[in-house]
Amino acid sequence: MKNLHFKSWLLALSILILSPLSALHAEDLLVDYYGVVSASSDTNMLKMAQDVFYTQLKSIDGIIVDDKRPDISKAASEVPLFIKTNAKIYFYAEISDEKTDAGQTLWNCRFNAVTSSDGITHTATENYESYYKILVGAKNAIEKVLSDLKEPDPQFASADKDNIAADFKTGVDIESLAGTWSGEPFADKIIILRGGRGFVIFKNGATMNIKISVKKAVIDGRSTNLEIAQVGKSNASFFPELSREQALACAAKAAPITWNFALTSADTLEGIKNTVIPTNDGTEQGTVNSSWTRR
Repeated sequence: MKNLHFKSWLLALSILILSPLSALHAEDLLVDYYGVVSASSDTNMLKMAQDVFYTQLKSIDGIIVDDKRPDISKAASEVPLFIKTNAKIYFYAEISDEKTDAGQTLWNCRFNAVTSSDGITHTATENYESYYKILVGAKNAIEKVLSDLKEPDPQFASADKDNIAADFKTGVDIESLAGTWSGEPFADKIIILRGGRGFVIFKNGATMNIKISVKKAVIDGRSTNLEIAQVGKSNASFFPELSREQALACAAKAAPITWNFALTSADTLEGIKNTVIPTNDGTEQGTVNSSWTRR
């Protein structure tokens, strides 16, 4: 009997301890996916595109997706009727094609996120020159249209408050960094959003979520006032400078990648990247010089 009481007390204590931690996580965004709407005759491309969009939606942190496509084998010819569910967002894409003067097909993609509460449609539009460009670039547009609709993560909300206070001390305005940046080896581009969030889009198609914080530091004798840190689990694709075998091994145990930057001009960040680097004997945690420039 004493043992039973002890177990009950231990369970209650565990709930009290873990509940506040659980409350720190933002609620997942529930999304109903309605596929692709298009009048294009390229049915194979449309089928592949709507499958890719579904896969990319499911890979985004904080998103729970329910497949509501009327027919998963083909695109719809008109916007489907939305079924009332607990989802906050009804998501679908519209695709049209046109020929350029050079005879090349250009795919016009419009990503639509309809909020179920008020019926307002939030959109992001991108043009792609090939199916491959859709494959590697669509996730960026999908994340862009959904980013402002997700519940703010308390981790980011707390960081935002700290950043506002820190801005006055360091002279760094996090909001002013919003935009598209380049300079990261093996990356196609870096997107920084308002609110201290963003993502790195690698040339291999991988996407790394990042958060930006005001943080003073002196690393290898260099003064920095910004920290940009990887959010979420590591992926072998985050280490394109390593061999595939090394990258797979590092992904399982590597610390999150971080950058410590100083804002040297309105459009230039210079500093150090903390990551896994190759050595003669394999790999090790180390630093390399890094510089980002706003496009």
